Amino acid sequence: MTTNALIDLTQDRALLAALYAPKKGDFSQVDVPALPFAILDGEGMPNEQIVGSAVEALYTAIYPIRREARERMGKAFVEPPLEILYWADDMSDLAAGRREKWKWRVQITLPVWADAERLRASVLEMHPELGEAISPRWEATAEGKCVQYLHVGHMEEISTVLAGLYGEYLPQEGLEPDGPYHEIYLDDFNRVAPVKRKIVVRQPVRQIT
Repeated sequence: MTTNALIDLTQDRALLAALYAPKKGDFSQVDVPALPFAILDGEGMPNEQIVGSAVEALYTAIYPIRREARERMGKAFVEPPLEILYWADDMSDLAAGRREKWKWRVQITLPVWADAERLRASVLEMHPELGEAISPRWEATAEGKCVQYLHVGHMEEISTVLAGLYGEYLPQEGLEPDGPYHEIYLDDFNRVAPVKRKIVVRQPVRQIT
């Protein structure tokens, strides 16, 4: 997919708000268009150490792109949030919390001008810091119809949100999961108290046929 087919979220504030600032405490439906990402696919149970290493490598790899974005946008620049996708071959393993069977991916959305070639150049520039870390790939993905929810508070409380999502909201709306479960972390966890952390929970869906 070429970059001219992608939406520049810095120029579409309404869509930016719809995707990353949903109303707190309510499930809502949104259509997520194609967006460009730097992506690292994970292996093994998604524990804090393994995922943390992937996140660090991802941020390191895209540092030159983030630096250029700040230079281009100045005070208007807003750091894009970290996003993690989770899925399983049997999606019931996801809902049941059987993490040993989960697959996962960390990703960060990129500016529309930062295409695959620009990402490769960024990774090359950061090679001394990355060492043998796996390099991220560029991909434009469109999740399509999704249900999402803004959770504010402890991570452990998300299980209650998911129980409501999969056990109540989706069946009531005649919907079923259609892709990886998705968390978007709007805050830097090193700077924000657990009780104030904002996390967008997102699930691609389709109508039950």
